[in-house]
Amino acid sequence: MEKMVQQFNMGFNKMRQNRISINDIKWDLIRIIDPWDGRLENKTESEQVVLTLFKSYLGDLVKQKKIQDYTIVGSIRDTAITYDVAIKISADRSPKKLKIHVGIFQPPWVQKEAA
Repeated sequence: MEKMVQQFNMGFNKMRQNRISINDIKWDLIRIIDPWDGRLENKTESEQVVLTLFKSYLGDLVKQKKIQDYTIVGSIRDTAITYDVAIKISADRSPKKLKIHVGIFQPPWVQKEAA
C-alpha cells in the first residue's frame, strides 16, 4: 500500500509541472471575495476593494509566470458588483473569461423605488 501511495504522489507532482488551470484561478477568486460577499455598498469605492485584491492575486501569478496576462472590468449593478475577468494562461491560446459576482448589502428596510 505504501509503494502505491508514493507512486501516486510522484506522478501527481510531475504531471502539474508548475501549471495552473482556469478552474484553480476561478476557485481562488471566489475564495478571495467570500469575506466581502453581501457586505459591500453600491459605490465605486466598494468596487475598488475587490478589484485591488484581484489585481494583487493575478499580478502574483504573472510574476510567477503561471499566467501570461489578465484584464479585469468591473460593473456595479443593483444587487451585485460583476467582474469580467479575462485570463491568458499561455501565449499561444486565447484568453479564458470568467464572471465573478459579489453581492451588495441589501438591508431589509430598503424599499424598492416606484417606477
